[in-house]
Amino acid sequence: MYSKNEEKELKLEFWRKLGNRTRKLPGQRGKAKVWIGDRTDVKGVDLRFDVGRKKIIVALEINIKNETRRLHIYEKLEATKRLFENEFGEELIWDFAYEKKHGEEVCRVYQEIEGDFLVPTQWPVIFNFMIDKMLRMEKAFLEVQDYLKYDELNQ
Repeated sequence: MYSKNEEKELKLEFWRKLGNRTRKLPGQRGKAKVWIGDRTDVKGVDLRFDVGRKKIIVALEINIKNETRRLHIYEKLEATKRLFENEFGEELIWDFAYEKKHGEEVCRVYQEIEGDFLVPTQWPVIFNFMIDKMLRMEKAFLEVQDYLKYDELNQ
């Protein structure tokens, strides 16, 4: 078990080392990779890392509070499932009612592995998973971004 200070330091070290790993990606020229994250240009759609003590998740998340709107965007995304997964390169988990830790319900398209991000010996496997899957997630998202954005413009 870690003290609050130790856990805070480990979290900071985890994210710093992940950033350092991305500096070695092709085209980065020694700079840390800037992920799309919440700058998708589609309101309420984010690409995110969700790291915890049991699972590591790379996800496209639809987090619009209005359930009707959230499910509408999810259905549009699901209509692109074949294209999205082809671009990603593997099957994904599609969940229209994913419940986050604090009870918030979102829609998610994701992959996960078991792992504990506070165990430094697991970091190489976790970093490889996170980097590989997020690069794929960004590529797949960019294929459907305009389709999702077009819908947003007409609402």
